[in-house]
Amino acid sequence: MTAPEDICIPSRGEQLAAYLYHPESPHGDVPCVVMAHGFSATRDDGLPAYAEAFRDAGFAVVLFDYRHFGASTGEPRQLLDIGRQHDDYRSVFAWARRLDGIDPDRIVLWGSSFSGGHVLAVAAGDPRIAAVVSQAPFTDAIPALLCVPPTNVVRLTVAGLWDQLCGWLGRPPHLAPAVGEPGTLAAMTAADAKPGFEGIVPSESLCATNSLCA
Repeated sequence: MTAPEDICIPSRGEQLAAYLYHPESPHGDVPCVVMAHGFSATRDDGLPAYAEAFRDAGFAVVLFDYRHFGASTGEPRQLLDIGRQHDDYRSVFAWARRLDGIDPDRIVLWGSSFSGGHVLAVAAGDPRIAAVVSQAPFTDAIPALLCVPPTNVVRLTVAGLWDQLCGWLGRPPHLAPAVGEPGTLAAMTAADAKPGFEGIVPSESLCATNSLCA
């Protein structure tokens, strides 16, 4: 199979790093799946296998990193901003609609976990989206917050306020771990959070992906 193209897509003054997968022997304009990662991961963390499966089924695929993550541009690094990530999805599928060989009315949004919630919200605002695949989506912050130990809620709130203060003062961002062992400070500390994260993210990428700023 042909390797994906490593491309860049403009989004709000930054460049989104993306892989573009082409199906073998396409017949006319083909549908396109637009994919992005969840909470603090990157396009390389477990997603290429999904993209390859769609490609082998005859779809084009655009798999991208949000601004501030992975190989995309954007400072500060590891900035998790839901509105910006929604805008990045919109930038990518708008770009895909203009691509030769893509049917602009057969764009599919794919997301998992955090991005599973993104694709539902983004597709609701664009009636031309043909379909949505939302795998184990994050859709409600209240039940998720109830799973966070109360002490961590307080400590993460303080960390977020400190990060905001650092931004106002022009200092480097204050980062917090995305996942950790039970009893440690992290956004997710359930017993299966850290093993699950490490099962998706290559060991050489753990330090780069297991941190976030608010």
